Amino acid sequence: MSSQEARVSGDKATRSVRRWLPSTISGIALLGSALSLWESTLKQADIKLYVSDNIYFTRDPWGSYEVLIVPVTIANRGARDGAVLSLALDVKNSTNGKSKMFKSTYLAEAQYFGGRDDVSANIRRPKLPFAPLSVAGHGAFTGTLLFYPTDDPQQKVVDPKSKVEMTLTVGVLPGTSSLDRLISPAPPPPVTIETELPDYREGILLGGWIMPLKVKFDTPSTAAAQSQPPAGRS
Repeated sequence: MSSQEARVSGDKATRSVRRWLPSTISGIALLGSALSLWESTLKQADIKLYVSDNIYFTRDPWGSYEVLIVPVTIANRGARDGAVLSLALDVKNSTNGKSKMFKSTYLAEAQYFGGRDDVSANIRRPKLPFAPLSVAGHGAFTGTLLFYPTDDPQQKVVDPKSKVEMTLTVGVLPGTSSLDRLISPAPPPPVTIETELPDYREGILLGGWIMPLKVKFDTPSTAAAQSQPPAGRS
């Protein structure tokens, strides 16, 4: 190829690039705008569940209920608001073979941990009934949940010196239309928590003691999995 032919070919390539460059830049800008609109406005609620290892066990003397105390963070990575209707805790004692279902019955604030129940004086720890949680787009909820058994409180599943596996699941509000359900992200996967209970006397729990549990997570990617020292014998 002669030098003149090479220059002509180069000129054609340059003109072709110049002709397509504005369209390419416009296309990239349009794609970026569409992605920004999706992330900021259109993306369905995307609920994520995070569980702390600061999990406690106590007994509610007003009915002798077993109570599991679990701090959680529920984050919404979507643009639209999301609703968490309930949280359920499937509890299985691998030592005695018993199992039981618990549900998020109350929310506990700082006053709960600073007070105690006294049946004889008709004093109750302050706690709030659990209500469905509205989590704003790109927002989060953090709180401490009190899980009570769904039925038969007299049948105990948690015993001293036992190993207990808990599976925490979240019930979210499904989409209202077929399109919403089609493009909505999947609900957060269950979090499995393995705990060990020390030896203890049941009466001290009914007297108001809140006992920390030794915790291990099967899914460390969705939970902070640092071990706590076991509680001493009382």
